[in-house]
Amino acid sequence: MDKLQILRKISQTAFFIKFILSGSFFLIFIGIVNTFITTGTIGKNYIVISIVVLVLTLIFGRVFCSWWCPWGFLFELGYMLRVKLFKLKKLPELPENIHNKLIYLKYVVLFLFVIFIYIRLSPYNAYLPELGISGNIISLAVLVAFTIVSFFIPRAFCKYICPVGAFLSILSIKSLFKLKLNDKCVKCRLCERKCPMQIKLTKNIDQKDCIRCFECKSVCRKDGIEFKP
Repeated sequence: MDKLQILRKISQTAFFIKFILSGSFFLIFIGIVNTFITTGTIGKNYIVISIVVLVLTLIFGRVFCSWWCPWGFLFELGYMLRVKLFKLKKLPELPENIHNKLIYLKYVVLFLFVIFIYIRLSPYNAYLPELGISGNIISLAVLVAFTIVSFFIPRAFCKYICPVGAFLSILSIKSLFKLKLNDKCVKCRLCERKCPMQIKLTKNIDQKDCIRCFECKSVCRKDGIEFKP
């Protein structure tokens, strides 16, 4: 494991511990919305963290997803467990035709989430049925379910469902720093076999779906991948 991956693991672990101690199982932006809906206020810490995440995304891309997101940390543990147990040299993938369609599902989820927020904050909220179950319990159930799913499909939630990931993907389209192949690349596709987001790096690096985990850089034996403006 190179120094970059060690730093990432330390960052992930620290934020995961903070996540557990907070007692909240919401994703950061969803947690802000939930707090605002239930209390009518937003804590200063939430605002500061959100601004930092947004700025870093505009500069570096979806670094939040693989460096700080506690959900992503658990999903990563899920597929890494399978890699260790079965000694896999290539991460499991969905068929390309299915994957290429499912990656747009998270934008549909984001749209529905925005509609839900609009209704909750409008007079129409009175027409929504009371579920009698807290958002924390729902979030925990989703977290457990997709941690199990990630054992079979690496970061399935991040790739196909996460509304926060969808929002950060949009901001990442024109991020300042981008992942690029250089002249040293020999198209061996080792990077593709280790990419948890199933990006075909030797064909086209999809910057909006890349979560900047740098697994590709770590396994490249030719130093053929760069991350620069």
